[in-house]
Amino acid sequence: MSILSSLQDPILPIFMALLAGFFMRRVKFFDALGAQGINRFVFYVAMPALLFDLVRKVALDQIDWPTVNVYLFTEFVVYVGVALITFRVFKRSVGESILIGMAAGFVNHLMFVLPIARFLYGVQAAEPIAAIVFVDVIVFCFTVFLMDFIRALESKQIGSFSVLNVAGMLSKNPMVIATVLGVMAGAFPSYLPSGVYTYSNFLAASAAPAALFALGVILGGQPIRPVGGPAWLAIGSKLVIHPALFFFISGVGGALVMKPDWQTMAFLVAAGPCGAMPFVIALQYNIKPEVIAKAVLISTVLSLVSLSVLTAA
Repeated sequence: MSILSSLQDPILPIFMALLAGFFMRRVKFFDALGAQGINRFVFYVAMPALLFDLVRKVALDQIDWPTVNVYLFTEFVVYVGVALITFRVFKRSVGESILIGMAAGFVNHLMFVLPIARFLYGVQAAEPIAAIVFVDVIVFCFTVFLMDFIRALESKQIGSFSVLNVAGMLSKNPMVIATVLGVMAGAFPSYLPSGVYTYSNFLAASAAPAALFALGVILGGQPIRPVGGPAWLAIGSKLVIHPALFFFISGVGGALVMKPDWQTMAFLVAAGPCGAMPFVIALQYNIKPEVIAKAVLISTVLSLVSLSVLTAA
C-alpha cells in the first residue's frame, strides 16, 4: 500500500470526523455544551460498550506478554519523563505536569488507531490493541489515584484520603466497570444472552466517530497559538520518542521473542497521537486543559503523515 492510498483511506477519512467537529465549532453550529453532551454519551455509554466488546474477546492466556510489557514500560518511561521535565523545566503545577505526561504516553488508541488498524489489517488487529487497552486501565487508574492524592494534599484533608476511597471511586468509573465486565464475559461467554453482545457491538460502532467529533468541537474553541514548550514536548515524545523507544527495546539483540503481528500493532499504537483521556481528566479535576488540547490536536494532525508512512511500509 502506498503512502498516498494509506492517507486517502482510512487515515484521512477518520481524521475528518475530528475536523468536522472543529469547523462546526468555528462556525458556531456547535458549542461547548453540545460537545459535552456528546462527550457524556461517549464516556458513559459508547466507549464502555466498545471497551467491553474488545476486552471480552481478549484471551488472557493468548496475550503476547513480552510485547505488552515492553509497550507498558515504554509508556511509563515517556509518561514520567515528560511529567518531570514539565514540572521542573516549565514550572507547571504538579497536576498539570502529570496530565501532560499522561498525554505524551497515553495514545488515542480506541478512537483513532483502532479503526485505522482494523481497516488496514482486518479483525486480527483488534486483539493486540485490545490487550494494550486492557493494561492501559492501569495507567488510567494510576493517574486518577495521583490526582486524588494531590487534591487531598491541596485541600489539607490528607487524613480523609485512603486507598479504599480511591478504590470506591474507581469502581464507579464506566471504563473500569466495562473492563471488569469484559473480562468476566470473556471467561464465561455462554452465561450472557446474545442480545448483550448485539447491544455492545451496536453502540461500540458509534464510539470512535462520536468521540472524535466531540473532541473536534472542544478543540475548535481553544486558541492554537502560541503552542508552547510543554505542548511540543508532549507531541515530540508521543510521535517520536515513544515509538523509537519501543522499536529499540523490542529489537535489542533479539533478546525478546515477540509475535510479529503483536509487535507491529504495538509499534503502530506507540506511534499514534496523544490520547484525549488526559483532557477529560483535566476538565474533571479543574486542571488547565489548554496544553493538552493543543497536544491532542497537533499530534493528531501530524500523525496523518507519520501513520501514513508507517502503514504504507
